Amino acid sequence: MMFGFKVRRIACGILAATAFSTVSSFAVTSQFRGVNWADKRDNFVSDVLVLSGLSLSDNYQSASVAAERVIGQFQELFGTNSVRMPVNEPTVLKAFDMYSGALDVALKHGRLVMGYWGPAQPSGPKNMNNWWSMWAKIVEKYGDHPNAYFEIFNEPHMYSKDELRNLYATWLEKFPNVPRDHILLDGSGLAWNVPDIADDPRFEGCLFAVHEYTFWNMSITTEQGWKNSFKGKVGKYIDRTVCTEWGGAMSPGEKNGVHYDYMDYNSTPTNYFMAYIRGMSDQLREWEMGSFYWPGLRDGDWYSMTKRSGEGANIKLEIVNQSGVDRMKMAWADTVETDPPERKAYGGEPAAIPGIIEAENYDEGGNRFSFYDKDAANKGEIYREDAVDVVTLDGATCDGEACKGFAIGYTEAGEWLEYSVKVAADGKYGVRANVATASETSKIQLLVDGKAVSDTVTIEKVDTTWNVYKEVDIGAVDLTAGEHILRLAIAGSYVNVDWLKFCEGERCESSMGIRWASPATAHGALAPRLVKKNNALFIEKNGLRFDLTGHRIR
Repeated sequence: MMFGFKVRRIACGILAATAFSTVSSFAVTSQFRGVNWADKRDNFVSDVLVLSGLSLSDNYQSASVAAERVIGQFQELFGTNSVRMPVNEPTVLKAFDMYSGALDVALKHGRLVMGYWGPAQPSGPKNMNNWWSMWAKIVEKYGDHPNAYFEIFNEPHMYSKDELRNLYATWLEKFPNVPRDHILLDGSGLAWNVPDIADDPRFEGCLFAVHEYTFWNMSITTEQGWKNSFKGKVGKYIDRTVCTEWGGAMSPGEKNGVHYDYMDYNSTPTNYFMAYIRGMSDQLREWEMGSFYWPGLRDGDWYSMTKRSGEGANIKLEIVNQSGVDRMKMAWADTVETDPPERKAYGGEPAAIPGIIEAENYDEGGNRFSFYDKDAANKGEIYREDAVDVVTLDGATCDGEACKGFAIGYTEAGEWLEYSVKVAADGKYGVRANVATASETSKIQLLVDGKAVSDTVTIEKVDTTWNVYKEVDIGAVDLTAGEHILRLAIAGSYVNVDWLKFCEGERCESSMGIRWASPATAHGALAPRLVKKNNALFIEKNGLRFDLTGHRIR
């Protein structure tokens, strides 16, 4: 989220809460436990991609059935939670109705990296207009899907360093709403030089992709040698890099006139293939770097981790070399989280309506689940250790008086936060919000259980800074009794939100400068006078009396 009191540039765009206590040289990309699903022609084709197990006669339904068998068996046999699949212009612009059947299944099963493969030629896309149209269509359909990731250009060896950087920068400008931690930028060459790309400040928050194979240097015959080679390709950018391709011989085959039989990758290396598989898997595990083995399935490829028989609903995958599977799974490390996220109300109990909901007390659960933030760092560096940007209210004023506590800041259009709430009774509830903005573009909207309950409300400019807060009317909303999920949607950028107040009846009056403290956090509010009368508590402020929800008593 953007704007607030200060901006801090970060080196890693995908910091997780647990990463704050780890050494910064270690990766937080271990969310990817993946394999590649490939065309028999190696994806470098000038026509529609036909992944092994699919056919040109497929439609959406039949492609979905085949994908369900293939990706489902990747999960059953290997424990994957991710798959990497190719895209190109003919497939997306001419056969997307069919191919999206397979993509949709992949997204249902976990994370999907869609990587662009151009034809096997020494130049870039044949038609850049088609290339941009391809990406526009993909982003339109999948840009906001929580499991969708976008690898802009696979092995972009035809571009110079500067050309590639500028291509990536243009892509980011054209598709600004794609979350940066869902974008992968290949290193220069054959994705083997991450530092060439990663030190460009235009790519802050993005992930990077690296590839490593034996055929680039068959002279390396030790595990440590391969680890050193891999380190050189990644440099200091371990914590933002995903290895989207690595793999070796699983079936018998020949290389440079030498025949290789089935190899036991759990044994001491006797050739460069064995040294490579063992060295790479060790280094990936040591770094906790996410990776995609090449390939999980590609018909006729002696690197393929599986062999396919049958078609459609009868597709069956068979492991080719169990020791290879063992090393691939070992590379993923034991720390990979595959369980679905769990929602928890902040403080343990749903927020009460009528009452005050502090904006910073959104539900626990994680990005794109209980909240959505377009970058992965808490720019305010305070209160919560996740991607939401929380700012302090120290030094701020609320309706002309000093206020304390915290607020949500640095907000961007499209972001949202969710709150578990418990509504006391059916009826209309007036809503007010305490906000700050120096922008003319700020807007918010409220949704309950996924349905809009308020109009999109434009927040007028309050001050030239983001430290002057003012209460604004959101209007009346219809709510039903019981527990619900309230979403605060940022419909227009650059508004700080302190709290939302829900009052019985269609109107929610101003708190006249009163700062309401959340019972769970007691955010150091101002101290209006508490009055007890007839065993009831009231708040007196400036000669006026309010009940404990902030509603003025007439």
